[in-house]
Amino acid sequence: MGREPAEEANPPHGERGGFRKITVTLPPGDYRKLVEESARRKAAGEPNQLLSSLVREALSDYLNRLGS
Repeated sequence: MGREPAEEANPPHGERGGFRKITVTLPPGDYRKLVEESARRKAAGEPNQLLSSLVREALSDYLNRLGS
C-alpha cells in the first residue's frame, strides 16, 4: 500500500478540519518526556508547544521514516 503525500503535522489553528481525533494512552515516562519538551518549547518561545502537537510531529516523523 502506497503512502499519501506528507501533510503538515501542525497546520495553523482552524485548518485541521480534515484531521481525525484519537485517544492515546502512554507510559508515565513517555508522558513525562512530552510534558518536559512542551515546557522547554514554551520557555524557549518555540512553536508547537501543545502535547497534541508534539505527538503529531513524532508520529508524522515516524511514518515518514517507514515510507522511505
